Amino acid sequence: MREPDPGSFRKRREDVVVSVCFSELSATPATFAALRDIAATLDGAYRFREIILVVDDTQRAAFLDVVREVPNTRLFVVRRGTEYYDRRVIAAEEAIGDLVVLGNLDEIAALDVLAFLDFAEAESAVTMAYRPARPPIKRLLAWPFIALGKLAGFNVDPAEWQSIAVPRTLLNLLLAHDEPRLALRFPPRDPRLPREWFRTPANVASRTAFMGVGRRLALLQTLLVYLTPMILSVVAISSTILTLVGLAYAAWIVGAVILVDQLAPGWLTTNAMLAVSAVFMGFSTLGLSLGLQHLLKQQRRLKCDLVPEEVNRIDLFQQVAFDLNVVLESDTPAPAPLATPPEG
Repeated sequence: MREPDPGSFRKRREDVVVSVCFSELSATPATFAALRDIAATLDGAYRFREIILVVDDTQRAAFLDVVREVPNTRLFVVRRGTEYYDRRVIAAEEAIGDLVVLGNLDEIAALDVLAFLDFAEAESAVTMAYRPARPPIKRLLAWPFIALGKLAGFNVDPAEWQSIAVPRTLLNLLLAHDEPRLALRFPPRDPRLPREWFRTPANVASRTAFMGVGRRLALLQTLLVYLTPMILSVVAISSTILTLVGLAYAAWIVGAVILVDQLAPGWLTTNAMLAVSAVFMGFSTLGLSLGLQHLLKQQRRLKCDLVPEEVNRIDLFQQVAFDLNVVLESDTPAPAPLATPPEG
């Protein structure tokens, strides 16, 4: 006889709102069934929850049925080809929960999502799902990303699971990061953002060493682009050194002209051109690198204009207020003005 799950006797919490976000979904019956199961699991533990789906605009019609069937499911459609990391940012920005899960559907279905949420809340940290046993080939393929991630200030390991659970306060810090696309996938090395591991023995069959090669190439490009300020700093330093070497070379040529009685034919013009070229290249590269650094600092806080379309709207705040019998201030009638006593 199978023993009952202790979590089935858990009283539903009413003091927290949970948001579970999925940014990469395929329109298949297995996906719809997994979404229903996750919704039922969450409904058994939390009174207030929402599920956010970010899908291509070509999949809008396929997800309408599951949106109608599962309450408090919000569907956002984006342009086809929108990057995976941009989708995660959209989902995180739209989430309103006190606890937010940015997850991969296969991973969330494989692990204990309620324990995952409880662990993140108890530790008050960015919690990442993690499976300790990994094949050696994954470790070998991950080391270039890990090295670049350390230089960029991120905890990068593409072999890690994609699912994270994070409290609202820490989620706001991740979204305020200069590069939220990376921060929401690989938390930055920041003392304000503690990181914990939720270890699970579960295995996801779809996670192979060569899964998502295109996405990993995009990750490599993103890391290199994020390292642009550091690369430009190196270029500026090397350009300064080149300029100083060119000036020193020019001074040596002038000294040779003054001290040497007779120079070889063509020596002066050849070396003068070399000195001028070195100084010019040094000044030009230094100016370009400093100018690009200035532009990057000016544009640093700007984000891509990725505006999703919300297919269905739900008013979870109004539902919470109704269920808890809370009268909103805007709904209360204005008090009647006091009557002015007659004069005399």
